[in-house]
Amino acid sequence: MSELYTVKLTRAATKEVGAYDGKIRRQVDGRLDELRISPRPHDARPLHGRVKGYRIDVGEYRILYDVDYESHLVIVWRVGHRKDVYRNL
Repeated sequence: MSELYTVKLTRAATKEVGAYDGKIRRQVDGRLDELRISPRPHDARPLHGRVKGYRIDVGEYRILYDVDYESHLVIVWRVGHRKDVYRNL
């Protein structure tokens, strides 16, 4: 079995995830757990301008993250609605 990845959220991402509740929160938490097993799931899309940056969709929400393959680390730096998450990058 391959090694699990550690998923860390930046302070901003932690605050964004904490603002959600109910169904959205459970879906986001589920996708974050999936990143521990596979940092690049089948629906992950590369982010332009970030060498190790990806995004995954959670309905109308997006999780933006970087992957450090050597350290087995996933760093989530933004979580938000698709209309807002790409602002001020």
